[in-house]
Amino acid sequence: MRYTPAKVTLLMFAVIGGLIAAFVAKRLLATEEEPPVVRTRNIPTPIAELEPGTVVTEAHLGVAPIEESALESDMLLSNRSIVGRVVKVRIDPLNPIRAADLYPPGEFPPIDVAEGSRAVSISLREPVEMVDGLVSPGQFVDVHFTPANNTSDERFRGGFTMTLFKGVKVLAINRSIRQGGVDQAGSTVTFELTPQQANVILLAREKGTISLSYTSDQQRGDGGVAVASADRATLDEILGLAPLPEPEKPDYFNSEIYQGTSRNALRFRDGRLDDGTSNDDRPASGSTPPRRTPTPPTDAPDDSRPAEPPAEVPVPPRDVTAAR
Repeated sequence: MRYTPAKVTLLMFAVIGGLIAAFVAKRLLATEEEPPVVRTRNIPTPIAELEPGTVVTEAHLGVAPIEESALESDMLLSNRSIVGRVVKVRIDPLNPIRAADLYPPGEFPPIDVAEGSRAVSISLREPVEMVDGLVSPGQFVDVHFTPANNTSDERFRGGFTMTLFKGVKVLAINRSIRQGGVDQAGSTVTFELTPQQANVILLAREKGTISLSYTSDQQRGDGGVAVASADRATLDEILGLAPLPEPEKPDYFNSEIYQGTSRNALRFRDGRLDDGTSNDDRPASGSTPPRRTPTPPTDAPDDSRPAEPPAEVPVPPRDVTAAR
């Protein structure tokens, strides 16, 4: 077969056309086989397991994608509808949070208090007052009290603090019955106390500072108030200062007797008058004591003489002519 230039050109166009047709066919077939586009949405999910009783904060939440087709009506889609609510059932990390997993807004789980006890909440201003926030609900702590302005009274001996209770149970911190963060501006701690302890701490919180201490072997206390000297400390004792000596009391006392316009000043020493007469020498009750003018101290003014009557003021004569 003889190839002419025209035949070669036609053959080249045929090959090129076939390649183009094959490419177009492949593209059409590939378009039909591509999977459909899946639309997703980022929703809030826990970054760690949330136990019942936890008050949800922003720190508990992250985001995770979920297919829009998998969204259900009870799934919570914004942090605003989750933060501040209390977990009702355990929620696994990265799982959608449903409305039934949380208590309704403003609702909290019931308080679990032992029979005969009281749940009492107090505010602590600084995290260090609650062991820097390391104490968890369900643990036992000692409660300490430091009166305000405890240096102005000499009986405080330069400063005073004491242990109010030993081994009281922490029921909640900032309304959470699980471990939670503390607020730098102040936190609220709820204790399980006896009625006697409840009265004591309600008064003490108004009169000074409350602080907590914790030990790993802490056990529930006897429910009383710690009053032993070993549970109290003064600044003098901490510094090893000896107490100040008692001021000397005078061995005498003065007495003043007023009779009408006269005054008698007496000084007694060791139960006797300065003239040596004992109180036991006075007549028994009901009898008439002898009249005796005691001698006043030399530094007392002599006011025993009777007062002089006031001078008479002359009355001017009446003008009878004016009356007519």
